[in-house]
Amino acid sequence: MKLFLYVITYLVTAIATLLASFPLAVIYQNVSGNDDAYFGLYILYLSPITVISSFIICYFLIKKITIKPILFGTIIGFWLIKVIQVINSLYISYLYKSNKDYIQNIFIRDTIDLYILLLPIVLVFLSHFLFKKYNNWLHISGFTYGATIGFVTSYVMVLFIRFLTNSLTSYFHFDTNELMVVIVGTAIFSILGSIIGFKKSKQIQKK
Repeated sequence: MKLFLYVITYLVTAIATLLASFPLAVIYQNVSGNDDAYFGLYILYLSPITVISSFIICYFLIKKITIKPILFGTIIGFWLIKVIQVINSLYISYLYKSNKDYIQNIFIRDTIDLYILLLPIVLVFLSHFLFKKYNNWLHISGFTYGATIGFVTSYVMVLFIRFLTNSLTSYFHFDTNELMVVIVGTAIFSILGSIIGFKKSKQIQKK
């Protein structure tokens, strides 16, 4: 179990760091006034370095703040990114139907498309302070197992439905309804995982 948790911790830290590198790069570009057309390519070249650096960061974070806030913050962060994107997509679709001349606010568009990618990293540090004060409301092993199983199960289910309907044209680009299946499935399994984890812990303590 510990090996699984550490592997997932390193994996989500790498993904969260990689996601955060894009908005941070844009912020740096805006502040420095660098309008180089190839600036985005530099970020792609730096991606492997970012991932490797994240493993080092994660190693020291585990020593300092344990894996609990890292796992909870990143998983909830990834989940919220998709929830916000789905809600925004539904809202934009509704506005376009009611007003074909509607133009989305640039700040809101940039925030949803780019800056929310900082959420997992931000939530890791917020979770650290949360768990310092309230530490016993979440079973992190059960939560992580549940989130992993829920994500994989709902993801495979969407692909299987696509296969049955002869619409399996992509393994990654999901429409709004398909994303909702993955979002809801991951949330339900995460909650169930934490509940089951607590029950098993109590049974072990009684023995």
